[in-house]
Amino acid sequence: MTTEATARRRGPYGMEYARIEVPDLAASIEFLQYHVGLQLEQHDDEYAFLRADLEHHSIELVAAPQRTESWTTAVGFSVENDAVLDDLRERVTAAGHEVFELADRVKGLVQRGFAVRDPNGLIVELFTEFQEYAEPPLIELRPLDLVHPFLATDKYDETLAFYTRVLGFQESDHVGDVTVFLRSEDRYHHSLAIQRNNEFYVAHLCFMMKSFDHVMRGRARAQYKQIPIASDLVNHSASTSIAFYMHDTRHGPRYELCDRHRVFTPEEHETHRARRMAVDPRNIDVWRPAADDWARF
Repeated sequence: MTTEATARRRGPYGMEYARIEVPDLAASIEFLQYHVGLQLEQHDDEYAFLRADLEHHSIELVAAPQRTESWTTAVGFSVENDAVLDDLRERVTAAGHEVFELADRVKGLVQRGFAVRDPNGLIVELFTEFQEYAEPPLIELRPLDLVHPFLATDKYDETLAFYTRVLGFQESDHVGDVTVFLRSEDRYHHSLAIQRNNEFYVAHLCFMMKSFDHVMRGRARAQYKQIPIASDLVNHSASTSIAFYMHDTRHGPRYELCDRHRVFTPEEHETHRARRMAVDPRNIDVWRPAADDWARF
């Protein structure tokens, strides 16, 4: 292990799930099964767990019939071991943030954990040993992993400080002073992204598919069912992934289906210097032709 790795206080390992309140639970289950490829594992009239791969669930839907649009209330990140979890709790407390119990439905699915609210009020749940299934879902067209959330926030500087200085995420790249990509210990180029905005919301959730062919099959399904494609094929300059985004506000934030999201080597994870890229659409999508081509976002 490098000197940098041994000296650095560890952050969370990787994203495991998002908790989303939805107005029509049955309709959102159907949407995530058909359009994202998730498998329904548990549900009743109040909630549903759906998974992508071995991990117990990637999405928890919560029935909220009083809503007209969905709202993401929490994200869950696994932690490598008890020592890192205890250190994270110490850092959270030292920074003046209140520590909460995990949600009741999660407590039985992990060994230990706690929750904290980020500067926007988003609940971040941190835990060890998230339960797994012995085999992946027997579905061919499905994601391999839930990679990251993308947060839009009117508290950009406070949010960046919370996730880097308190929770230990590392900066991978910046686009001007408006977007930052942060990585955790799973070494994806980013396990979290933050955008400067005039309000807070979870802008999208990224799922990594098995191949580019599967991305395109997901896109074809969205077109066939006339689901709005919020942003069509994008070749991301920072993470090197190719993706599209679909969005039906009743069922969650934008869902990004991607292929080939960059994973740093262990050495790169410790030594990478975050780039400061210009605010230019070509630094979001390398296929963009010019600096004024913002139309697809």
